[in-house]
Amino acid sequence: MIFTRHKRGVNILSKVELAVIFATYGNLSVVKQALPTVVQETARNNAALIIHDSTDPGDGRDEKWNHLKRVSHNNKHVFLLLSDNMSMGHARNTCLYLAQELFIPDYICIMEDDHRLEVGALKSTLSAMKRHYGKRAPNGLLFGLFTVCNSCRGGPRAKFEGHLFPKLHGNDIGSLGGTNSCFRCAPTSHWNNVLKGYDTDEYLISQYQTRNLNHRNYNKGFTTLIVAGGSKAKRIEN
Repeated sequence: MIFTRHKRGVNILSKVELAVIFATYGNLSVVKQALPTVVQETARNNAALIIHDSTDPGDGRDEKWNHLKRVSHNNKHVFLLLSDNMSMGHARNTCLYLAQELFIPDYICIMEDDHRLEVGALKSTLSAMKRHYGKRAPNGLLFGLFTVCNSCRGGPRAKFEGHLFPKLHGNDIGSLGGTNSCFRCAPTSHWNNVLKGYDTDEYLISQYQTRNLNHRNYNKGFTTLIVAGGSKAKRIEN
């Protein structure tokens, strides 16, 4: 069963240019470091923020949910979704559909709970998507996925107009086509028609659910752009 909560008075039918999905489980101490930067960045860019948590009772759910409820109550652009534990793919797909129903965004970013966003992270990402989406990258593919994190996926990179992109040689299909699920942004149409969301299976989290999105991106002829070379986000060691 899924429970939703948002601050009274929020117009959840208002269209926004960007919706950000912050997916989390447990990790309260990490979330307390990361989430404030995400709340500030989304507010600064008039973006909607959907927070999803499915922490089990045995992993500190009450304390975690009470904290997230306070964040939601104090920030009118935040929509909070609390649920029983579900697979990673199911959780993210639920949020993808919800974001489109509530906010009709032009762009959607999905991120995990262990990354801090620097000031300008979302502005830089939006600018990069508007400028480079669908344009030919030096590796021969088209730019389709965008990230501000360069620390969670290896492989040789090359510079491009102040950003980075994966080199054609020395990267596997997943690295050429995409980025880690820690931070993924794309136009909404790209999420729907090219990426087609996350795969689901019987496991709560698995490589099967997370990698195929990158494979679809590559097999449709797209690659990824690491905005500002990854300088706009900082991974919290966990």
